[in-house]
Amino acid sequence: MEGTIEVDGVNLWYRVSGDGPPVVQIHGAGFGHYNFDPATPELAKRFKVIDYDMRGYGASDRPVQHYDMEVWADDLAGLMDGLGIDAAHVHGTSMGGMIAIVFAGKYPERTRSVVINCAAAKLGPSGRLIFKNWIDIARLDPDGPGSRVLAELITWQALSRRFLAEQDAVALADRIQEILRDSNRIEVFTAACEAMCDMDIRDWLPRITSPALVLGGDEDVMTPWDQGPDAAGQQAIADGIAGAEVHVIRGANHSTIFDSSEEHNRVVGDFFARH
Repeated sequence: MEGTIEVDGVNLWYRVSGDGPPVVQIHGAGFGHYNFDPATPELAKRFKVIDYDMRGYGASDRPVQHYDMEVWADDLAGLMDGLGIDAAHVHGTSMGGMIAIVFAGKYPERTRSVVINCAAAKLGPSGRLIFKNWIDIARLDPDGPGSRVLAELITWQALSRRFLAEQDAVALADRIQEILRDSNRIEVFTAACEAMCDMDIRDWLPRITSPALVLGGDEDVMTPWDQGPDAAGQQAIADGIAGAEVHVIRGANHSTIFDSSEEHNRVVGDFFARH
C-alpha cells in the first residue's frame, strides 16, 4: 500500500509493506526511501514497515524552508498520526539516525524502540568538511546533486572496501547518481548538509527512554565512532542513552544497510522482535 498524507502543509509519500508491529524507517540525506531497499523486504517478513520520503525529498513535496532534525522528527509524528500509528519501532540511518535521536527524545511515548544507524549527535571538523564538500560539489556542478563526481565520492565514502571489490563499483556509482538526481532539489540538499554541520543534538540523548541500539560499521568514514574532541560520534551516542546496546559490524563502512545487508537486517530485526 502506498499513498500521500498531508503533514503540516506538505504532502508526504509513504509505502507500507508487510504485517505485524509497525516499524518506521527514516532515510539519510539525499537518498529518499531508496536508502532502505535492501532492508525493507527482509523486515517486512516480520513487521509492518513504513517507508517514506521526508519533506524535501523524492515523491514528497520539496519546499524551500528552514530544515533541521526537529522539523523532520515532527513530520514523522504527523505521518504516524495520519496512518493511525500510536507507537512504532524506529529505524534511522545516517541523517535519519540523527532524526531518530530527536524523535525518540521528543516523543518517547511513541517510540517502542529505536535503532540509530551510522549517525552522530555532533559532527567534528572532519565530519563537517565531508558535508561541506558535498555542498560545494552540488553547487559547482551543473548537474547539482546529480553530479557524477558527487556520486563517485559518496560511493567510496559510504561503502566498504570489501564490498566495492566484490561488486561492480561503476554500476554502484551509476545507481547512487540516479537516486541523487531523482530524489533531490539543490536547495534542500544543501540545507540538509548545513543542518548536519550545525547540529548539536546531544541534549536529546538522555531523554530517550525506549530500548536503543547504536549500530554501525567499524570502517565508517562519514560518521566514525569517534568524532573527536567536543563532538559526539556513535560511541558518544551509545554512552549518552541509558542502557543503549551497541553492535559494530566488522569490515563495514557508513552504509551497513548496503555493504553488510545480511548482518544489518538480522541484528535490527532481532532487536525489534525483543522489544
